[in-house]
Amino acid sequence: MADNLVGKSQQDGIPGVYGGNDVNGNGVVGETNGIGHGVFGQNETGHGVAGRAWHFGAFGVWGVFGDSEVTPPTSDHFGSPNSAGIKGTTANLAAVDTDPQTKLKTSSGVVGEVSNPGSGFGYGVLGLGHKDEGVVGWSEHGAGGKFHAVDGGGIIVESEGSWGGQFTSTKRGQIKLVPREVAFGTDPQGNPRPKLPRFAESGEMTMVTQEGKCSLWLCVKSWKPGGGVVPQTDARWAEAKLGAAFNGET
Repeated sequence: MADNLVGKSQQDGIPGVYGGNDVNGNGVVGETNGIGHGVFGQNETGHGVAGRAWHFGAFGVWGVFGDSEVTPPTSDHFGSPNSAGIKGTTANLAAVDTDPQTKLKTSSGVVGEVSNPGSGFGYGVLGLGHKDEGVVGWSEHGAGGKFHAVDGGGIIVESEGSWGGQFTSTKRGQIKLVPREVAFGTDPQGNPRPKLPRFAESGEMTMVTQEGKCSLWLCVKSWKPGGGVVPQTDARWAEAKLGAAFNGET
């Protein structure tokens, strides 16, 4: 590679760095052998980095991480050329670690993070769709999507003109509730009853387990906050009765 270059514009309308095209079809190539960034863009009033592609099957920005100097091939999961404003690719030869706090793998094609934590500070990833879905998850051997929240709901689905959510699988269950261990008490008749959250909204469903046995519960009345002389109203739950269990065959 040539000597390091710093692009900085002193005039509006003039880019700090402009990449036309090299022999390999790249407008701009950023490379680092240290701890910095291959490409870093910063702008006070505009875009830090803007990428645009004209041809179908190309990407406006393609960010690649790999522990090998060989550029990974494009995905072979699509039957036709795939285009995107941004594509993130990760190609790991070594085993990927798991983060001890989030329990998630530490390598991803794209990561979106809100750096100022707290409610109301924005989304880690936002997908907007006009004629199709805002966000689509697809997996060849795993789940199409996984959602986890520490203090809130794992996933919220809202819709005004169509179905709230579509979950499709040809080989596994369409949706999975992860059973959780909870403390049990008894109802007025002496039957075992799980101790479920008092803060919940109607329609929430949870599967709990005790000594290897699972039961399914539905919130049938939302909690209401209290104030003044009005006491708080806790959420109410009802058990969803299940039929007899049997072994799967397919």
